[in-house]
Amino acid sequence: MLERLSIRDLALAERVEIVLGDGLHAVTGETGAGKSLVVSALGLLVGARADADIVREGARAATVEGEFRLAGDTAARVGKLLEEWGIEFDGELLIVRREVSAEGRSRATVNQSSLTIASLKRLGEWLLDLHGQHEHQSLLRDGAALATLDRLGGLEEQRAAYSESLAALREASGDLDRLRESLATFAERRDYLASAARELDDAQLREGEEDELKLEAARLAHADRLRALASAALERLSEGDAAAAESLGSARHSIEQAAALDPSLDEPLAAIQEAAIAASEAARTLADYLDRLEADPAALESIEARRELYARLTRKYRRSVSDLLAWREELRTELAQGEDGEGSLERARDRRAAAEKACRKSGKALTASRTAAAREWSALLSKELRPLGFPHARIGFEVAPLADGPSGQPGPTGLDDVQLLFTANPGEPARILQKIASGGELSRVMLALKCALQTRDRVDLLVFDEVDSGIGGAVAQAVGERLRSLAEHRQVICVTHLPMIAALGRHHLSVSKEVANGRTTARVSALEAKDRVEELARMLAGERVTDTTRRQARELLAAPAGRNPS
Repeated sequence: MLERLSIRDLALAERVEIVLGDGLHAVTGETGAGKSLVVSALGLLVGARADADIVREGARAATVEGEFRLAGDTAARVGKLLEEWGIEFDGELLIVRREVSAEGRSRATVNQSSLTIASLKRLGEWLLDLHGQHEHQSLLRDGAALATLDRLGGLEEQRAAYSESLAALREASGDLDRLRESLATFAERRDYLASAARELDDAQLREGEEDELKLEAARLAHADRLRALASAALERLSEGDAAAAESLGSARHSIEQAAALDPSLDEPLAAIQEAAIAASEAARTLADYLDRLEADPAALESIEARRELYARLTRKYRRSVSDLLAWREELRTELAQGEDGEGSLERARDRRAAAEKACRKSGKALTASRTAAAREWSALLSKELRPLGFPHARIGFEVAPLADGPSGQPGPTGLDDVQLLFTANPGEPARILQKIASGGELSRVMLALKCALQTRDRVDLLVFDEVDSGIGGAVAQAVGERLRSLAEHRQVICVTHLPMIAALGRHHLSVSKEVANGRTTARVSALEAKDRVEELARMLAGERVTDTTRRQARELLAAPAGRNPS
C-alpha cells in the first residue's frame, strides 16, 4: 500500500504532500486544474518516460517520492527482487524516489540505493497497476494477455509444471550439443585427456591436504625452535620451585583453610582449582608434544615434494585443487563417451527425445486448459462489460499455436500465443484490444478484468484515469460500484469528473489551481465532510453552487450504495 506521496516542482505543483489510506481514493478538480498530476507522479515512480518539460519553470529538478508499506506475497516478491540487486529491505517499508532534472536527466533510487529506470519498471510491476493513458496500461505489456488468462483460469501450477519440463528439455538439448562438440574433436584430444586423467589418478589429490601439508612442513622446519619454546613453557608450568602448578597448589591449600572460616571465599577458591586443573592439563599436553617432536629431514623433504606436486598440477592445468578434482570426473565421463561415441550419442538423443515428448505433452495439456479457460472467461468478461457502457461489446482470449522458433523448441510459457480481442460494436470483427481501444475503453476493460481477478491479483495498488470518460447515469454507477468492490481488497485511486463516483470514495482528494505573485500553482487537498459536500456540489452544478446542489451532494454521500465507509 502507498502511504505517502511527495511531489516537488512537477509541472504546476511546487510542493505537494499526500497521505493515503486503504480503500478507494477519489481525485477530483476543475477542468484544467491538473487532476492527472497524481497519476503522472505515480507513473514516474514506476519508470514512466520523463522529459525536461515536466519540470516546473525555474526549478532545478522535479522529484517524486513514494513511501510503500508492503506485506504478504508482494513483500516477498519485492524482497527477492531487491536482494538480487543488493538493495536493503526490511521486508515492509519501501521508499521509491525519482528525480528529473531541468536538462532532462533522470535518476531513481529505492531505499536510497540507485536503480536503473529499466529496473524501476520491473519493480513497479509489483507495486501498482496504472490504467489510463496507453503507455501505462499493464494490458499492453508483452505476454500480458497470456498471464491474465493463466491467473483467471488458476493455471499457475500447471504452467510451473510445464516450465520444469521445458527446463529438463533444455538441459537434455544442451547435453546433446556438448556431446556432439566433444566427439567432433575427441580423436585429436584423446591422448591429452588420457594423459591428464592418468596424471591426476597417480597424484591422488585430496581436498584440504594442501593446508595439512603446509602446517606439517612448518612444524618440521622449525622443530628445534619449537622444542626450546615448549620446554621453557613446561618448566614454568610444572618444574622447579616457582612452577605454576606448585604455586597454584599452595594458593589452593591456603584459600581452602580461609574458606572454611569465611564462605565468601568459595568463589575465588573454585577459580584457583580450575586454574590448577588447566595448568596440569597444559603441562601433560606439552610433555606429549615434546615426546613426539623431532627433526626429520627425510619427512620434511617428502612433504615438500608433495607440496610441489600440488603446485605443479595447479599451474599446469590452471585449475584449483577443487576444480582439478571435478575435472577428473569430467575426464572420466568424456573418455567413456568418446570410446563409445555412437552409443553415447544414441543415449543422449533418446534422453532429449523423451524430454521433448514430456514437454510437449505438458504443453498440450496446458493449451487444453487455456482453451477451456478462454471459452469460460470470454463469456464472463463480455457479460461484465455490458453494464460498463459496452452493451454490444465482445471480448475474448484467442489461444493460437505458437510458431516454433529456429530451434524448434516449445516457447518459454507454453505452446500458445494468447491475444485479447475486443470489439465494442455489433457487426465489427474483434481485433487486438490495444490496437483499437481508447484510453477510457481500456480503463473500463481493465476494470472488468480486475473485478474478475479480485483476490487473485498480485498488485496492491490500482490507479484508474479516464475510466469514466464519456459515460454517465447507470453506466457511471456500475463503474463506481466496481471500483468500490475492488477497493475492498486493495488500495484504489481513481481520477474522476463524475460526482456519483467521487461520492463512493473512502478518501477524497481535490486538485485545484491558485495564482499568486504572477505564478500558477497546483495544490492537492484531502477533503473532509463539509468541504467534500462543497466539492460534490460544484461537480454537480459547476460554478453556481446552491442549497439544492449541496443537498444533492449530501444525498450522494449518504446513499446506501455510496455511503462513505469511513
